[in-house]
Amino acid sequence: MTPRDVRPILVVHPDPKTQRTVHRIVGGTFRPIIITDNAVAAKERCSQTPPFLAIVAHPLLRDVAAFLPQDAQTLVLMHDSDGDELGAMLERGNLSFLLANPMPLLAEELSTTVQKLSRNEIFGLEKYLTWGVEIRELVLADAQQRRPLVAEVAEDVRRAQLGPRALAAATLIADELLSNAVFNAPVDDQGAPTHAHDIRTDARPLSADRDRVTLRYACDARYLALEVNDQYGSLDRATILRCLTKASNRVRDKVSMTTRGAGIGLATVYGSCNHLVFNLEPGKRTQVIALIDVRFRPTELGNTVCSFGIFKSEGSP
Repeated sequence: MTPRDVRPILVVHPDPKTQRTVHRIVGGTFRPIIITDNAVAAKERCSQTPPFLAIVAHPLLRDVAAFLPQDAQTLVLMHDSDGDELGAMLERGNLSFLLANPMPLLAEELSTTVQKLSRNEIFGLEKYLTWGVEIRELVLADAQQRRPLVAEVAEDVRRAQLGPRALAAATLIADELLSNAVFNAPVDDQGAPTHAHDIRTDARPLSADRDRVTLRYACDARYLALEVNDQYGSLDRATILRCLTKASNRVRDKVSMTTRGAGIGLATVYGSCNHLVFNLEPGKRTQVIALIDVRFRPTELGNTVCSFGIFKSEGSP
Protein backbone atom coordinates (compact mmCIF):
# COMPACT_ATOMS: atom_id res chain seq x y z
CA MET A 1 0.00 0.00 0.00
CA THR A 2 1.45 3.35 -1.06
CA PRO A 3 1.49 6.43 1.24
CA ARG A 4 -1.21 8.05 -0.90
CA ASP A 5 -3.55 5.14 -0.21
CA VAL A 6 -3.76 6.01 3.48
CA ARG A 7 -3.93 9.80 3.31
CA PRO A 8 -7.00 10.95 5.26
CA ILE A 9 -10.18 12.72 4.28
CA LEU A 10 -10.57 16.10 5.97
CA VAL A 11 -14.10 17.29 6.77
CA VAL A 12 -14.52 20.98 7.66
CA HIS A 13 -18.11 21.80 8.51
CA PRO A 14 -19.69 23.75 11.39
CA ASP A 15 -22.79 21.56 11.72
CA PRO A 16 -22.33 18.47 13.96
CA LYS A 17 -25.18 16.58 12.27
CA THR A 18 -23.64 17.08 8.83
CA GLN A 19 -20.26 16.05 10.23
CA ARG A 20 -21.70 12.75 11.44
CA THR A 21 -23.53 12.13 8.17
CA VAL A 22 -20.47 12.81 6.04
CA HIS A 23 -18.32 10.61 8.28
CA ARG A 24 -20.78 7.73 7.89
CA ILE A 25 -20.92 8.10 4.11
CA VAL A 26 -17.20 8.42 3.37
CA GLY A 27 -16.17 5.88 5.99
CA GLY A 28 -16.65 3.23 3.30
CA THR A 29 -13.34 4.24 1.78
CA PHE A 30 -11.63 2.88 4.92
CA ARG A 31 -9.42 5.93 5.03
CA PRO A 32 -8.81 7.92 8.21
CA ILE A 33 -11.40 10.71 8.63
CA ILE A 34 -10.43 14.01 10.27
CA ILE A 35 -13.35 16.23 11.30
CA THR A 36 -13.16 19.88 12.37
CA ASP A 37 -15.68 22.69 12.53
CA ASN A 38 -13.38 25.61 11.62
CA ALA A 39 -10.50 26.56 9.35
CA VAL A 40 -8.00 27.22 12.14
CA ALA A 41 -8.26 23.69 13.50
CA ALA A 42 -8.26 22.29 9.97
CA LYS A 43 -5.00 24.08 9.16
CA GLU A 44 -3.32 22.60 12.21
CA ARG A 45 -4.46 19.10 11.33
CA CYS A 46 -3.32 19.55 7.71
CA SER A 47 0.16 20.50 8.87
CA GLN A 48 0.33 17.22 10.77
CA THR A 49 -1.28 14.96 8.16
CA PRO A 50 -1.87 16.30 4.63
CA PRO A 51 -5.28 15.11 3.39
CA PHE A 52 -6.14 13.28 0.18
CA LEU A 53 -9.49 15.08 0.01
CA ALA A 54 -11.11 18.00 1.83
CA ILE A 55 -14.91 18.13 2.14
CA VAL A 56 -15.72 21.72 3.03
CA ALA A 57 -18.81 23.77 3.84
CA HIS A 58 -18.92 26.50 1.21
CA PRO A 59 -18.56 29.50 3.61
CA LEU A 60 -15.21 28.07 4.73
CA LEU A 61 -13.81 27.32 1.27
CA ARG A 62 -11.67 30.43 0.85
CA ASP A 63 -9.94 29.99 4.23
CA VAL A 64 -9.42 26.25 3.84
CA ALA A 65 -8.19 26.45 0.23
CA ALA A 66 -5.41 28.80 1.36
CA PHE A 67 -3.53 26.05 3.19
CA LEU A 68 -4.52 22.81 1.49
CA PRO A 69 -1.74 20.86 -0.25
CA GLN A 70 -1.65 21.45 -3.98
CA ASP A 71 -2.51 17.84 -4.79
CA ALA A 72 -5.47 17.65 -2.39
CA GLN A 73 -8.92 17.57 -3.99
CA THR A 74 -11.66 19.85 -2.63
CA LEU A 75 -15.35 18.96 -2.53
CA VAL A 76 -17.72 21.75 -1.49
CA LEU A 77 -21.11 21.27 0.16
CA MET A 78 -23.65 24.02 -0.55
CA HIS A 79 -27.34 24.63 0.13
CA ASP A 80 -29.59 25.85 -2.68
CA SER A 81 -30.32 28.98 -0.67
CA ASP A 82 -26.68 30.00 -1.06
CA GLY A 83 -26.64 29.74 -4.85
CA ASP A 84 -26.01 33.44 -5.36
CA GLU A 85 -22.46 32.88 -4.13
CA LEU A 86 -21.63 30.20 -6.70
CA GLY A 87 -20.35 32.57 -9.39
CA ALA A 88 -17.75 34.12 -7.09
CA MET A 89 -16.61 30.67 -5.94
CA LEU A 90 -16.15 29.50 -9.52
CA GLU A 91 -14.24 32.60 -10.53
CA ARG A 92 -11.60 31.92 -7.90
CA GLY A 93 -10.71 28.81 -9.91
CA ASN A 94 -10.14 26.39 -7.02
CA LEU A 95 -13.42 24.48 -7.19
CA SER A 96 -13.67 21.08 -8.90
CA PHE A 97 -16.48 19.38 -6.99
CA LEU A 98 -19.76 20.83 -5.75
CA LEU A 99 -22.73 19.05 -4.20
CA ALA A 100 -25.84 21.17 -3.75
CA ASN A 101 -29.42 20.20 -3.05
CA PRO A 102 -32.57 21.40 -1.26
CA MET A 103 -31.83 18.63 1.23
CA PRO A 104 -28.82 18.96 3.55
CA LEU A 105 -26.80 16.31 1.74
CA LEU A 106 -26.88 13.98 -1.24
CA ALA A 107 -25.54 10.72 0.18
CA GLU A 108 -25.36 8.78 -3.09
CA GLU A 109 -23.56 11.52 -4.98
CA LEU A 110 -21.12 12.14 -2.14
CA SER A 111 -20.30 8.45 -1.88
CA THR A 112 -19.84 8.11 -5.65
CA THR A 113 -17.61 11.19 -5.88
CA VAL A 114 -15.35 10.10 -3.02
CA GLN A 115 -15.09 6.52 -4.26
CA LYS A 116 -14.22 7.67 -7.80
CA LEU A 117 -11.44 9.86 -6.46
CA SER A 118 -10.19 7.25 -4.03
CA ARG A 119 -10.05 4.44 -6.59
CA ASN A 120 -9.19 6.52 -9.67
CA GLU A 121 -12.04 4.78 -11.49
CA ILE A 122 -13.84 7.75 -12.95
CA PHE A 123 -15.62 6.69 -16.14
CA GLY A 124 -19.18 5.47 -16.67
CA LEU A 125 -22.72 6.62 -15.92
CA GLU A 126 -23.29 3.31 -14.13
CA LYS A 127 -21.68 4.77 -11.01
CA TYR A 128 -24.59 7.19 -10.58
CA LEU A 129 -27.46 4.74 -11.16
CA THR A 130 -28.93 1.68 -9.50
CA TRP A 131 -27.21 -1.55 -10.47
CA GLY A 132 -28.84 -3.47 -13.29
CA VAL A 133 -30.56 -0.66 -15.20
CA GLU A 134 -30.77 -1.06 -18.96
CA ILE A 135 -28.25 1.16 -20.74
CA ARG A 136 -28.80 2.18 -24.35
CA GLU A 137 -25.70 2.89 -26.45
CA LEU A 138 -25.71 4.69 -29.82
CA VAL A 139 -22.66 5.36 -32.00
CA LEU A 140 -22.39 8.18 -34.52
CA ALA A 141 -21.08 7.03 -37.89
CA ASP A 142 -21.59 10.45 -39.51
CA ALA A 143 -21.98 14.01 -38.25
CA GLN A 144 -25.45 14.13 -39.83
CA GLN A 145 -26.65 11.40 -37.47
CA ARG A 146 -26.71 13.78 -34.51
CA ARG A 147 -30.35 14.79 -34.87
CA PRO A 148 -31.69 11.26 -35.56
CA LEU A 149 -29.90 10.05 -32.44
CA VAL A 150 -31.42 12.86 -30.38
CA ALA A 151 -34.83 11.89 -31.76
CA GLU A 152 -34.21 8.30 -30.67
CA VAL A 153 -33.41 9.47 -27.14
CA ALA A 154 -36.60 11.56 -27.14
CA GLU A 155 -38.70 8.58 -28.19
CA ASP A 156 -37.30 6.46 -25.35
CA VAL A 157 -37.99 9.22 -22.82
CA ARG A 158 -41.57 9.49 -24.08
CA ARG A 159 -41.95 5.73 -23.86
CA ALA A 160 -40.73 5.82 -20.26
CA GLN A 161 -43.33 8.54 -19.50
CA LEU A 162 -40.82 10.72 -17.68
CA GLY A 163 -42.76 13.88 -18.45
CA PRO A 164 -42.25 17.02 -20.57
CA ARG A 165 -39.56 18.56 -18.35
CA ALA A 166 -37.29 15.51 -18.59
CA LEU A 167 -38.04 15.18 -22.31
CA ALA A 168 -37.09 18.78 -23.09
CA ALA A 169 -33.99 18.64 -20.91
CA ALA A 170 -32.82 15.30 -22.34
CA THR A 171 -33.15 16.39 -25.98
CA LEU A 172 -31.41 19.71 -25.36
CA ILE A 173 -28.57 18.07 -23.42
CA ALA A 174 -28.07 15.23 -25.89
CA ASP A 175 -27.96 17.64 -28.83
CA GLU A 176 -25.49 20.01 -27.14
CA LEU A 177 -23.15 17.29 -25.90
CA LEU A 178 -23.14 15.47 -29.23
CA SER A 179 -22.50 18.74 -31.04
CA ASN A 180 -19.54 19.49 -28.77
CA ALA A 181 -18.10 16.00 -29.27
CA VAL A 182 -18.50 16.03 -33.07
CA PHE A 183 -17.45 19.61 -33.83
CA ASN A 184 -15.49 21.07 -30.89
CA ALA A 185 -13.54 18.09 -29.57
CA PRO A 186 -11.48 17.22 -32.70
CA VAL A 187 -8.08 18.94 -32.71
CA ASP A 188 -4.84 18.56 -34.68
CA ASP A 189 -1.43 17.65 -33.26
CA GLN A 190 -0.92 21.25 -32.13
CA GLY A 191 -4.27 21.34 -30.33
CA ALA A 192 -6.00 23.57 -32.89
CA PRO A 193 -9.66 22.73 -33.61
CA THR A 194 -10.25 21.07 -36.95
CA HIS A 195 -14.04 21.08 -37.28
CA ALA A 196 -15.29 23.90 -35.04
CA HIS A 197 -16.36 25.98 -38.05
CA ASP A 198 -18.03 23.19 -40.02
CA ILE A 199 -21.63 23.67 -41.14
CA ARG A 200 -23.42 21.53 -38.59
CA THR A 201 -25.96 20.10 -40.97
CA ASP A 202 -23.34 18.78 -43.44
CA ALA A 203 -22.34 15.14 -43.68
CA ARG A 204 -18.93 14.05 -42.38
CA PRO A 205 -18.06 10.38 -41.91
CA LEU A 206 -16.71 9.59 -38.45
CA SER A 207 -14.00 6.94 -38.52
CA ALA A 208 -14.12 3.90 -36.28
CA ASP A 209 -11.19 5.09 -34.18
CA ARG A 210 -10.55 8.63 -32.93
CA ASP A 211 -13.53 10.37 -34.52
CA ARG A 212 -16.00 7.96 -32.94
CA VAL A 213 -18.58 9.55 -30.66
CA THR A 214 -20.81 7.45 -28.43
CA LEU A 215 -24.01 8.34 -26.61
CA ARG A 216 -25.19 6.23 -23.68
CA TYR A 217 -28.26 6.79 -21.54
CA ALA A 218 -30.32 5.08 -18.86
CA CYS A 219 -32.87 5.79 -16.13
CA ASP A 220 -33.34 4.25 -12.68
CA ALA A 221 -36.51 6.20 -11.71
CA ARG A 222 -34.31 8.65 -9.82
CA TYR A 223 -32.01 9.99 -12.48
CA LEU A 224 -32.16 10.03 -16.25
CA ALA A 225 -28.47 9.92 -17.14
CA LEU A 226 -26.97 10.88 -20.51
CA GLU A 227 -23.31 10.21 -21.28
CA VAL A 228 -21.35 11.39 -24.35
CA ASN A 229 -17.80 10.27 -25.13
CA ASP A 230 -15.21 11.56 -27.58
CA GLN A 231 -11.73 10.18 -28.21
CA TYR A 232 -9.78 13.45 -28.37
CA GLY A 233 -9.69 14.50 -24.73
CA SER A 234 -9.32 18.17 -25.65
CA LEU A 235 -11.71 19.64 -23.08
CA ASP A 236 -9.84 21.10 -20.12
CA ARG A 237 -10.73 22.27 -16.63
CA ALA A 238 -10.23 25.98 -17.38
CA THR A 239 -12.73 25.85 -20.25
CA ILE A 240 -15.22 23.97 -18.08
CA LEU A 241 -14.97 26.52 -15.26
CA ARG A 242 -15.51 29.41 -17.68
CA CYS A 243 -18.68 27.74 -18.97
CA LEU A 244 -19.97 26.95 -15.49
CA THR A 245 -19.28 30.50 -14.36
CA LYS A 246 -21.30 31.80 -17.29
CA ALA A 247 -24.16 29.48 -16.39
CA SER A 248 -24.01 30.36 -12.69
CA ASN A 249 -24.72 34.00 -13.52
CA ARG A 250 -28.26 32.94 -14.30
CA VAL A 251 -28.57 30.17 -11.69
CA ARG A 252 -31.66 31.89 -10.23
CA ASP A 253 -33.19 32.04 -13.71
CA LYS A 254 -32.34 28.64 -15.14
CA VAL A 255 -32.05 28.13 -18.88
CA SER A 256 -35.46 27.69 -20.46
CA MET A 257 -36.25 24.13 -21.46
CA THR A 258 -38.28 25.32 -24.43
CA THR A 259 -35.74 27.44 -26.27
CA ARG A 260 -32.11 27.16 -27.23
CA GLY A 261 -31.54 30.88 -27.39
CA ALA A 262 -31.15 31.20 -23.61
CA GLY A 263 -27.61 29.82 -23.59
CA ILE A 264 -25.04 27.82 -25.56
CA GLY A 265 -22.85 24.77 -25.15
CA LEU A 266 -21.86 23.51 -21.75
CA ALA A 267 -23.41 26.50 -20.01
CA THR A 268 -26.77 25.45 -21.45
CA VAL A 269 -26.24 21.85 -20.38
CA TYR A 270 -25.29 22.89 -16.84
CA GLY A 271 -28.40 25.03 -16.61
CA SER A 272 -30.58 22.17 -17.81
CA CYS A 273 -29.62 19.30 -15.49
CA ASN A 274 -29.24 18.60 -11.79
CA HIS A 275 -25.71 17.20 -11.75
CA LEU A 276 -23.04 17.54 -14.43
CA VAL A 277 -19.94 15.32 -14.44
CA PHE A 278 -16.77 15.71 -16.49
CA ASN A 279 -14.38 12.75 -16.71
CA LEU A 280 -11.15 13.83 -18.40
CA GLU A 281 -8.25 11.86 -19.81
CA PRO A 282 -6.31 14.60 -21.63
CA GLY A 283 -5.37 13.75 -25.20
CA LYS A 284 -7.32 10.50 -25.09
CA ARG A 285 -10.88 10.81 -23.92
CA THR A 286 -13.55 13.19 -22.65
CA GLN A 287 -16.73 11.89 -21.07
CA VAL A 288 -19.56 14.18 -19.98
CA ILE A 289 -22.45 12.83 -17.92
CA ALA A 290 -25.61 14.86 -17.28
CA LEU A 291 -28.04 13.70 -14.60
CA ILE A 292 -31.68 14.82 -14.69
CA ASP A 293 -33.70 14.23 -11.52
CA VAL A 294 -37.02 12.75 -12.67
CA ARG A 295 -38.67 12.44 -9.23
CA PHE A 296 -40.04 15.96 -8.95
CA ARG A 297 -42.40 18.28 -10.76
CA PRO A 298 -40.86 21.54 -12.06
CA THR A 299 -42.56 23.53 -9.29
CA GLU A 300 -41.04 21.23 -6.66
CA LEU A 301 -37.50 21.63 -7.93
CA GLY A 302 -37.43 25.41 -7.56
CA ASN A 303 -34.28 27.30 -8.56
CA THR A 304 -31.83 24.59 -7.61
CA VAL A 305 -28.08 24.88 -7.87
CA CYS A 306 -26.63 22.20 -10.13
CA SER A 307 -24.01 19.93 -8.62
CA PHE A 308 -20.91 19.18 -10.68
CA GLY A 309 -17.64 17.31 -10.65
CA ILE A 310 -14.49 17.63 -12.75
CA PHE A 311 -12.50 14.38 -12.57
CA LYS A 312 -9.11 13.85 -14.17
CA SER A 313 -7.68 10.40 -14.72
CA GLU A 314 -4.70 9.93 -12.40
CA GLY A 315 -1.44 9.82 -14.31
CA SER A 316 -2.73 12.06 -17.11
CA PRO A 317 -0.57 15.06 -18.01
